[in-house]
Amino acid sequence: MATERAQLLLDWYESAQKAFFTASDVQDTGEAEPPAAVMVPYLTDSRKKLKMTQLQLSVLDRMLLLLESAQPPHLLDGSPVPDTGADTRACLGALKSAYAEGVERVEGLIAALLDRMDQAGRKKEQLQQLLCALERKKEELEEQQRMKEKKDVKEEKLSSLKLQELEESLLASQRALHLTERRISELVAQTDAYLTSLDSWTLLRDGLQRSVQATLGLTGYKLLWAGPLELCVELVPQVHRPDLANLRPLPLTLTWTPDGLFNIQSQEAAGILDGALQGPLSQVSSTLQEVCQRYLSQGEMLAEIQEMHSRFAIDWRPAQRLLVFLKSASVVCHLSVGEGYPSRGRASLVSIRGEKGPLNIDALQAPQVNPSLSEWLEFLSSCPEI
Repeated sequence: MATERAQLLLDWYESAQKAFFTASDVQDTGEAEPPAAVMVPYLTDSRKKLKMTQLQLSVLDRMLLLLESAQPPHLLDGSPVPDTGADTRACLGALKSAYAEGVERVEGLIAALLDRMDQAGRKKEQLQQLLCALERKKEELEEQQRMKEKKDVKEEKLSSLKLQELEESLLASQRALHLTERRISELVAQTDAYLTSLDSWTLLRDGLQRSVQATLGLTGYKLLWAGPLELCVELVPQVHRPDLANLRPLPLTLTWTPDGLFNIQSQEAAGILDGALQGPLSQVSSTLQEVCQRYLSQGEMLAEIQEMHSRFAIDWRPAQRLLVFLKSASVVCHLSVGEGYPSRGRASLVSIRGEKGPLNIDALQAPQVNPSLSEWLEFLSSCPEI
């Protein structure tokens, strides 16, 4: 019975302690907090005293109530337990010790709680900073995502435009291919027609060539080129005089105007054509015959001069009928060719000009009688006196 009452007393003490601390904390939280430098020592001491007093009063009140309602204790043998003041003082000393321990434990818990609150505040600040960083990172990622989406949309539009352009280009290429195929077909048809015409023109050309060969055999002229207002021919002297085998053909250029006038020129007919021969087209045939007669009349001389060109350094001046022979860089010989050479005219030495001036040619005479131009040049080229 005594044990049960003691336990009941401890329960009352703990409940009173809890109620007191709870009420004190509630009251403290509602009061205005003065400056810490002034009020902290005072409030700490006052609180300790107040708590101790209230605790003692509460315990005493509970003890009095317990004593009033409790039956007097009996010993095991039925005799009552003597009530002494020593037991009460021991109980109060135990209660004081328990109270002091509780206060120390509470203060330690409060200090630990404050440390934890400080740590929690620092962690809260860190968490807030991390949260801000996460928010910024989130905004950056969202901005990147928006930019990426815009870029993807732009690239998709560009891709669609390029695809559309490629499709249009493909359609244009296909149309161009169809047009090209149709054009090729038309060109093939035209080519076939041209080939057919070419066959007929080939036959006509062959006939014209045969006609030209026949005309050459009759007239001695060879057609080189023909144009709308121009004609190039060669006078072949061997047709009329087979003995002039070394005489080169004479090229002639025949041009005419729409008003019916012709013009005959030649770069190699010096001495035969005095300038250009002109006249009406009705006189072309007689003019060509005249040119042929002039060329053939000087054929032997021209053939000899043409042959000497490959052996000696000579210059033929038909207007003066003078042959210039360059024996060396300082010796120049002049030979005169008479009219009708070689059948009627003669070739004679006119002058020799050396490095120091004209030389005496009275003693110079070719060993042959009436020497030809070739004999004169051979003599002069081998003469040691010159």
